[in-house]
Amino acid sequence: MPPQDQEGTRRQAPGALLQRVTLTVLVAMMAVSTDLYLPAIPQLIRSLGADISQGQLTLSSFLFGFAVGQLLYGSISDVHGRKPVLYAGLALYTAATAACIFAPNITMLIGARFVQGLGAASAPVLARAIVADSHRATDAARIMASIAGAMALVPAIAPVFGSWLLYFFDWRSHFALLFALGALTIAGVSRLDESCKTIGQGRVRLSGIFSQFRLCMGKAGFVGFTLCGGATYAAMFCYISTSSFLLIDRLGVAPEHFGYTFMTVVFGYIAGATLSSKLVGSRGVVRVLALGQWVALLAGAMLTFLVLLDVYRLAPTLAAFFLVFMAGGLSLSVSQMGAITQLPEAAGRASSVFGFIQITFASLLGYVVGRFYDGTMLPTATGVLLAALISLSGFLLVRATARNDSCHEKGSCDE
Repeated sequence: MPPQDQEGTRRQAPGALLQRVTLTVLVAMMAVSTDLYLPAIPQLIRSLGADISQGQLTLSSFLFGFAVGQLLYGSISDVHGRKPVLYAGLALYTAATAACIFAPNITMLIGARFVQGLGAASAPVLARAIVADSHRATDAARIMASIAGAMALVPAIAPVFGSWLLYFFDWRSHFALLFALGALTIAGVSRLDESCKTIGQGRVRLSGIFSQFRLCMGKAGFVGFTLCGGATYAAMFCYISTSSFLLIDRLGVAPEHFGYTFMTVVFGYIAGATLSSKLVGSRGVVRVLALGQWVALLAGAMLTFLVLLDVYRLAPTLAAFFLVFMAGGLSLSVSQMGAITQLPEAAGRASSVFGFIQITFASLLGYVVGRFYDGTMLPTATGVLLAALISLSGFLLVRATARNDSCHEKGSCDE
């Protein structure tokens, strides 16, 4: 290799690494914005004179804003480009985070969290679209699984770090850290390449934003992958929405140790995402997704037995939820890329619809499980098992669609 080429390669390597880090942070934006401050919710409630339901609403309002934002950014970015829309969304996120820092009461905080979620939605939607723009389906799924594995370190560490922040500061320090993250991510986006191939084509209309549902839901493969992804994430969110009550109140985990139990469970996601990244290239999306379904059903069955036998011990409980998150690591990234690549000419819109359904389903199921929490594991276990069965129905649709596509290519289904 000529000397100038070697120098060019050395110059490009740090840039490629920064791009991968930026994409990882974008994908992790929602997780870090929720998980970091989970240990602070009790203190937040006391500080602002709120009640438990209002404290939980700071989480739900963020997710609702995030779900709504999913619908907007894909369509807008298909016309105006990924990077300009990403800048706008991250700027909104950062400004709303500043409002969270100085919120004088719980009502203002809930409103600021909604706007924060609205801005944060731009990050994973457009990160997925950028990857889908630049790679073919299998490579995109492998890259997203790799990013998901690295991203999973963030929610694993965030609650632990959040607990330590409370030791030195108060709950507002969590939002100060998120403000810094938003500003740094905007700087990192400047190093990404614009990937959209449809800039300037067409116009963004409100009717078009809603018509994207008709476009996406008309594809059976998209519906199947979205059911898998939405239900898998919902199973994980059942744990997130009740974990502090279940582990601290029922199992007697000390509040300062809560973050470490959360980290243990999230390592299941890391294991699943790592395995997915290694297998998807050789085994294909459908087989990796099938493995995720088996793990999810095993987790649901294990939780059901724990409830029926009235077993409330930390080790088996964490083991069951480890499997829930492992199923998520195996299934979520391949579901995302599988759904988006069903509509390669509208990757942004497909990413938006997928994200909206995923977050809405998870927030609704998480709310129901939290609403019916009765001091036992029954509501959480029921939610996980229901989500696993819905995900299985989506997988069966994916498999049927893949088989039909294969038949059309061969011209026969006899084999």
